[in-house]
Amino acid sequence: MKSLGTYCQDLTTLNVQQCQQLTDEGMQRLASGAKQLCSLCLSSCLHLTDQTPVALSNYCPNLRTLEVASCSQFTDNGFSALAKKCKDLRKMDLEECVLITDATLSHLASGCPLLTNLSLSHCELITDEGIRHIGTSACATEHLEVIELDNCPLITDVSLDHLMGCQNLERIELFDCQLITRAGIRRLRSQLPNIKVHAYFAPLTPPPSVGGGRQRYCRCCTIV
Repeated sequence: MKSLGTYCQDLTTLNVQQCQQLTDEGMQRLASGAKQLCSLCLSSCLHLTDQTPVALSNYCPNLRTLEVASCSQFTDNGFSALAKKCKDLRKMDLEECVLITDATLSHLASGCPLLTNLSLSHCELITDEGIRHIGTSACATEHLEVIELDNCPLITDVSLDHLMGCQNLERIELFDCQLITRAGIRRLRSQLPNIKVHAYFAPLTPPPSVGGGRQRYCRCCTIV
């Protein structure tokens, strides 16, 4: 990373996904030299902490795409720093950033008005309040096209109501959101008729058969 930062100062795109030995120190050296970075993938770089997004915010203001799925040590503090200085962010993959809360969404809503794609799947602390911040932000009304909320167990139909004003929203992912209902999806589609909704609802388990026969369990799912 030190060499890249020193000798590749015009670097704009870098993918170091699953580089298990990558450290915050290495990322700080890269960011301080490669200040033209626009697209960066750090997914599954498990040793990185908030020091990395802070370094990116200090040195790489032109970031447009940031993929940090499974960077499980990142917190609201790191994303707060990014949102304050990286105003051009368009695509963010925060899947399995399990420590982030609604505070991160508040920071992104106020600081990243150009967001088009946002993945929050498996961010289990996110609630309807966080989605409210996104749904009422500048990016929502003009730019947001895709939001992924798979396995966000605290999300309810209220979140879908908050997203009804996102007129450019093309796709929403809701797998394993147990508190989302068909009625909530129908309301969303009434406002956004062209949206693609990916969700499922497990069928009711059939009652035991008469005569004490073996109970049958349905494991199917319905794609909405």
